[in-house]
Amino acid sequence: MKIALVADVHGNLPALEAVLRHARNRGAAEIIFNLGDLTGYGPFPDEVVRWSCAPQIISVLGDYDKKVIDKQQHKAGWKSVKNTDKRKMFAWTYDALSKRSRKFLLSLPESRTIETGGVKILLTHGSPAGHGDYLGQDTPHERLVALAAISDASVVLSGHSHQAFSRQANGVLFINPGTVGRPDDGDPRASYAILEIEGGEVNCQHYRVPYDIMVNVHALRRTGLPEVFTQVVRRGLNYDAVIGRMGDFPMALGPEPSGIVTLLTDFSLMDHYVGVMKGVIKEIAPQTTLIDISHQVRPHSIVEGAYLLAQSVPYFAPGTVHIAVVDPGVGTARRGLAAQIGGHLFVAPDNGLLTLVLEKAHTEGEPVQLISLTNQAYWLAHISNTFHGRDIFAPVGAHLINGLPITNLGEAMDDPVLLNLAQPQHTHTGWEAEVIRVDGFGNICTNLMGAALPYENQNITVRIGSETIRGLTRTFGDAGPGTLIATVGSSGCLAIAVVNGNAAQRLNVHVGTPVLIVIDE
Repeated sequence: MKIALVADVHGNLPALEAVLRHARNRGAAEIIFNLGDLTGYGPFPDEVVRWSCAPQIISVLGDYDKKVIDKQQHKAGWKSVKNTDKRKMFAWTYDALSKRSRKFLLSLPESRTIETGGVKILLTHGSPAGHGDYLGQDTPHERLVALAAISDASVVLSGHSHQAFSRQANGVLFINPGTVGRPDDGDPRASYAILEIEGGEVNCQHYRVPYDIMVNVHALRRTGLPEVFTQVVRRGLNYDAVIGRMGDFPMALGPEPSGIVTLLTDFSLMDHYVGVMKGVIKEIAPQTTLIDISHQVRPHSIVEGAYLLAQSVPYFAPGTVHIAVVDPGVGTARRGLAAQIGGHLFVAPDNGLLTLVLEKAHTEGEPVQLISLTNQAYWLAHISNTFHGRDIFAPVGAHLINGLPITNLGEAMDDPVLLNLAQPQHTHTGWEAEVIRVDGFGNICTNLMGAALPYENQNITVRIGSETIRGLTRTFGDAGPGTLIATVGSSGCLAIAVVNGNAAQRLNVHVGTPVLIVIDE
């Protein structure tokens, strides 16, 4: 028999729904023990209480719920609560509850004992000593021994502390599943547990479950309640911790996720790699819109990957997460990194893929925050030596699109690997440039930007290999089929093309081939 254990949902319906999906996938949704505090801090108190009315859910009353529905507290406007923000939350929560939901909460006991599978279980929000008692991970063992002595249950289930633990004392198993809706340990993911009873044996497995944090954040903002409560949800910290750090939050939290994740790799589409990365992302963040920038980067070409990424980023909304994986050093000591650069978020190996994006940010004075991916809590459980795109970068990107603060992912860094990219050289006759990329049409892109060329395009001569091109052509249709032309491409760089043909094949050029530009006086 499997029983899902939930506590301290605190009006966070998106987190609860994610937990229930997780439990169903593990065959543990037929019986659910709710250990109290369905309301408070979240924007969906009535929806959560109505969910708890289902017959397979066995509940006890939480201390926050008790205060919300207390008639004297309501009449006095919760004046016993000294904090103004928290008073506003109590009043709003009471008003958001339907009469039926208030009546249901009033009907709940503060504790109850259930015998199932030959095991006697006490359900309480606090402890065997009282409804408001507090049991945490650091509660002294002697305290648990004393509580075991006053309980006739062999398993004691509690909530309240928001701390997940399983601890034995004098033959009694004390379990707290943590909090579904309002973590305060710095990890905003939902927490719950599955209790398994088989032949009188009891086992407990604890889980952290990702969910779309931003759904809860946006719903909270629509309530008009103080912004601090949205930061509590986003950061996974309690009210006091958030208040103490509010000044640090704008950069630490980063841009709010757009819901879009882009993928750029050298994997091609021949194998399963891209599809598997998408599956990992969707499992963690099912709401994600996935967009492929390219999976046809030349194998191991970090330079080409950096170029394509830099060309693509400006066309996506702020808050987009860009996952880039061109990773010839996979499995070595090279770092993984996450970055907030301007209004965008990036996840990539630290091998130079972000060079051009970083250079642009520094030139334009955009904020940059770099994090070395050292917190394995947000990776897959098993890490291969050769597929970090699946095992590290995809899950990290998915957690970011859920709203996880970038600072949760690891340690700050300020020394990213940067590519030493060739720069065009200004000469007394014009420019010396080189080929940096060949696109799928065989068009040749150079490292010289069109903005460096004079307005009078016909005063320009381009020499590549044995070919000489006089003047710039505005667009392909201005020349006949088969004509070799020079033009300023859509990326803004000087490009060489064959109209309706393949310039790279015709000229037999490659990345690094010199291109000479002569400008007539």
